[in-house]
Amino acid sequence: MAAKKSIKKNYLYNLAYQILLLIVPFITIPYLSRVLGVENIGINSFTLSIVAYFILFANIGIGSFGSREVALYQDDRKRYSKIFWDCYSYQFITGIISVLAYIVYVSCFGRYSGVQWIMLLNIIAAIIDMAWFYQGLEDYKYISIRNIFIKLAGVLATFLFVKGPNDLWIFVLINSLSAVLSSCILWVKFFKIADKPNFKEIRIFRYWKDSLIYFLPQIATSIYTVLDKTMLGIITRSEAENGYYDQTYKIVQIGLIVLISLNSVMAPRMAYLFGKGEKKEFRDRLKASFHFTFLLALPIVFGLIAVGPDFSTIFFGDGYEKVRLLLPIFAPIILIIATSNCLSSQCLVPTGKRAKSAIFLWIGAGVNFALNIITINLWQSVGAAISSIIAEIVIAVAFIILSRKVLSPKSLLAISTKYVIASLIMFGVLLVVNHFWSTISITAVATKIAIGAAVYFATLVFVLRDSFLINKLKLGAQKILRR
Repeated sequence: MAAKKSIKKNYLYNLAYQILLLIVPFITIPYLSRVLGVENIGINSFTLSIVAYFILFANIGIGSFGSREVALYQDDRKRYSKIFWDCYSYQFITGIISVLAYIVYVSCFGRYSGVQWIMLLNIIAAIIDMAWFYQGLEDYKYISIRNIFIKLAGVLATFLFVKGPNDLWIFVLINSLSAVLSSCILWVKFFKIADKPNFKEIRIFRYWKDSLIYFLPQIATSIYTVLDKTMLGIITRSEAENGYYDQTYKIVQIGLIVLISLNSVMAPRMAYLFGKGEKKEFRDRLKASFHFTFLLALPIVFGLIAVGPDFSTIFFGDGYEKVRLLLPIFAPIILIIATSNCLSSQCLVPTGKRAKSAIFLWIGAGVNFALNIITINLWQSVGAAISSIIAEIVIAVAFIILSRKVLSPKSLLAISTKYVIASLIMFGVLLVVNHFWSTISITAVATKIAIGAAVYFATLVFVLRDSFLINKLKLGAQKILRR
């Protein structure tokens, strides 16, 4: 049955795509940074931030809500098919409204109308998209294979057709068409695992109140993620500042990929366990997820602070010097977002506390919006980064409080202690290495990253004797030996 699908297999399928997402930016970002230039990168960032609001309305919370509902009834084809058609019909209506609203916006206020008209395809892709249905059924194999195929095709097209600063529109078109194709492919398999719609039984507005519970937090989340780029563009009127911020945030996203991959895979299973009343297993899995989160997030944060400035110089090339300053400031947000995302996806949403968490999301969004007005005027992209970090801290602390009955703050501190100690030791070693080896080169950066990783994992295994990591290494070794 669907509920018995292997979490490990789902995670590996999803991880395969996430690893591709880790590798691809190391190939495409340096190329695009040099070919398009910081101003065009900034234009792309600003226009994407605008279209994101219309995509948000097109989905109107159906993705998160629908995935959870399908997960709860993934053993009942008739039930989950009915849920899908009720949800999707509502998504289709809101998507059409969003398309019309975007056309009006670009016609009247489009600042970069050339690329903005092309980005209309992204909203159309959002209307067609129903990946949330497969997520609810825990069918990550199909999603991952689709994503890998589309991503590789997009990368190939980028290198073939994007050759200079005047090719920004081609780059935007490639990404937009990739989004449409990705959404269309989802329908190829759909009718093999779900029933055809009975149009007489479809209730378009059946879940509109429920979806709003998920939609309102998504609006708040957008305010302290997407709105940073929008406000940077409006307040500074500088494509370059948006470019600096966007490139820095891409590095942060690379650091978050593997962590968020686990959360997206675990969320449907956590909803299933909670629905079945398996409280102990629910709590144990949440603890294991935080071991994994802290194990990876903490060294990434301290590693970026120590090595990030030199890495950014090599990675982005000339014209991106400000990223050297932004990256160490932005680095802690990886740990903060990883923590709040884990609590949200694996605890608050499965236990039906999304409505309560929305209140704190709006508080965090308000803090971010207010601070942006002040800090962006004072420090431009640096100010936007500072505001984002403060807003994310507000959200993370609130989520920890909301989740305290399932996993107490003391438990989180206990889980993180060894990883904090190992990360600090690694950080100290890297500072010493930086002092005696100030050369900026690919060899130097790669060597420092290797030294940092070796020190971190050696400290956990041989000094701190972290049972979580040691057990995972033993299980991995046993599987290899069996083969």
